[in-house]
Amino acid sequence: MLSFLSPAFVIAAAGPWALAACAFIIFAESGLLIGFFLPGDSLVFLLGMVSASMTLSDSPVSGMPLWITCLIVSVAAFTGDQAGYETGKHSGNIRRIKSWVQGKNRNRIKRAQRFFDDYGSQAIILARFVPILRTFVPFIIGMTHFNHRRFIIANLVGAVIWGVALPSMGYALGRIPLISNHVEIVCLCIVLISILPLVFKAFTSWLSRSEEIETK
Repeated sequence: MLSFLSPAFVIAAAGPWALAACAFIIFAESGLLIGFFLPGDSLVFLLGMVSASMTLSDSPVSGMPLWITCLIVSVAAFTGDQAGYETGKHSGNIRRIKSWVQGKNRNRIKRAQRFFDDYGSQAIILARFVPILRTFVPFIIGMTHFNHRRFIIANLVGAVIWGVALPSMGYALGRIPLISNHVEIVCLCIVLISILPLVFKAFTSWLSRSEEIETK
């Protein structure tokens, strides 16, 4: 992981603005299409660890009540997804995106629309826990003009679960010296675990394509 994208670096470098910087990164990861490379899970987990006052004890975030951290993370995640949805919803007014949607990708958009009509709420909630997916899913759902009220409800559920679960896990595990003394390793493990669903999906897709080729 690049040093300037390291969660520990972000929190330490931001100083008194650490929580605001983390909130912006969480928002940007799903609210801006360029945010797919930003640290999300590991950053939120580390915020919980710092709140436990067992690591980065000189940080202004250290000792902050856990509920405040959870609230800010949840709000940033929720507003980020809402921004991504609205961007996708109004992207039809952008000439280049409009031609992309109405061109050879028209059928793909229609398939995506059918998928989100059937599994939209579950997909929105699960995407919140998977890097890269949580960047693009709100935008794509917005493009399909998925029901706004359903999106808000699913987005709220996913944001609150994610915004409470990860900081709470970090807070609990951060009180264990063995874990709090190896922050970088823990953050790397979180990143690897969070991308496992993508790796598994890619592997199963490759396996199915290989079987199709063999049967032909």
